[in-house]
Amino acid sequence: MRRRALLVLGAGALAALAGCAAPRLAPPQQNASIELAGRLSLVSGPAEAQKALYGGFRLVLQGQEAGEFEVFSPLGQMLARARWSPGQASLDDGRQTQRFASFDAMTRAALGVALPQAALQDWVRGQPASALPSQELPDGAFVQLGWTVRPVWRDGRLALLQAQRGGADPAQLRMVIDAASGATAR
Repeated sequence: MRRRALLVLGAGALAALAGCAAPRLAPPQQNASIELAGRLSLVSGPAEAQKALYGGFRLVLQGQEAGEFEVFSPLGQMLARARWSPGQASLDDGRQTQRFASFDAMTRAALGVALPQAALQDWVRGQPASALPSQELPDGAFVQLGWTVRPVWRDGRLALLQAQRGGADPAQLRMVIDAASGATAR
C-alpha cells in the first residue's frame, strides 16, 4: 500500500512535471483551471532499487492553489486520488484516506521529499514557475529545482511532458497528454 501511494503521489506531484522546441509561454493565469488526462510512466530511485509506475491519469488544477490527481491501472481501475487546497491535502488509496497539513507535507510523507507545488503546477502548463529561478535550454526545455523539464507541443497544445532528475535520488516522469482543457494551449 505504501509503495503504491508513494508512486501514485510522485506521479501526481510531478505532474503538478523530448522533441520539439517550443517558444516560451506567457506566465500562467493565476486563477486559470486546467484538466489533463492521459498516460504516465514514473521511474524513481537508484538503479539497484528502482520503482516504476505505469498507467493512466486525470489531473485537475484549480488555479495555483488547489487540485486533484487520480491514477489508474493500465486496465482502468482507480489506484489512488490525491487532493489539495490551501492548508490541507489528502491521499485516498481506496482503503484509507490520509490527511496532511499541506501539499508539501503530503509529498514528504509519501515520497520522503517535499515537492514544490507551485513549480509543478506550472510545469504541467509547459513552463517554469516564474517565481523560482530557472534556466532555459536551447531545445525549448528548462531546468528548475534540479529537474530538466521538456514540454512537447503538437497542434498548439501540450502533448507530452518529460521531467528528469539525476543525482542521488534520480527520477524520470513521462506524461502523454491525450485530452486537455483550460490553460495548456500556446
